[in-house]
Amino acid sequence: MKKRLIVLLSTTFLSVSAQAENCEGLADKGMNCFENNTPANANKVNQNFKILADEVEQLKTAPPSENSGSGNVSYIRWGRVSCPSGASLIYKGYAASGAHNHKGGISSQLCLTDKPTFANGDVSDGNQEGALLYGTEYETSSYGINSLKKLHDFSAPCAVCLKPATISLMIPGTRNCPASWDKEYEGYLMGTHYTQASSHEAVCVDIEAEKVANSSSASQDGNLWYPTEAECGALPCPPYVQNRELSCVVCTK
Repeated sequence: MKKRLIVLLSTTFLSVSAQAENCEGLADKGMNCFENNTPANANKVNQNFKILADEVEQLKTAPPSENSGSGNVSYIRWGRVSCPSGASLIYKGYAASGAHNHKGGISSQLCLTDKPTFANGDVSDGNQEGALLYGTEYETSSYGINSLKKLHDFSAPCAVCLKPATISLMIPGTRNCPASWDKEYEGYLMGTHYTQASSHEAVCVDIEAEKVANSSSASQDGNLWYPTEAECGALPCPPYVQNRELSCVVCTK
């Protein structure tokens, strides 16, 4: 729209400045063309600008076309430090939340930057025991997903990605996006063990998840990610299958 507006403005001003050869198309729009060395008539100039203003208003209220690139959305790619093709990396870091055995604290899953900064001079390194934040470990050695067993007890990374789109959506229970949507990545639905005191939101962990570089397989037991299984009953089976680990997918449109 901006390019079109600039062209219209440029055409209008060139006409007033007596460039008669640039009048092509003005008559089709109901606009006046000013001949060389002819003084501009105020009413005709005003008519040109009125037509131009009306067209600008139409452009402002017109719905975007499918290929117009109407905006950007961000999403988190859990378990990876890079973004899929077509998306750009905003930042990468570490998956974190409250500890699995705490009754309170932070329940949301956060992607902490790997380049933190601090308000030096206004904060203390003393142990005040307020809200506590822990890194995340994979708990995958014996929970049904063979490809993730090698990640057991390693720390989980994350990446925040930017994609030209209007909406992003994580769909639990499937590997496929709806028709006309783009698949950003697929993975496994993971969350807190059902017996643990703390309850954290579920996340979609990339099917090709990786560990934080140089992290240890020693168990630290902070925030923990377990694969999610279906339990039949109120959840209908079929289509779900008792005890089968659930997939997930992140889609954009």
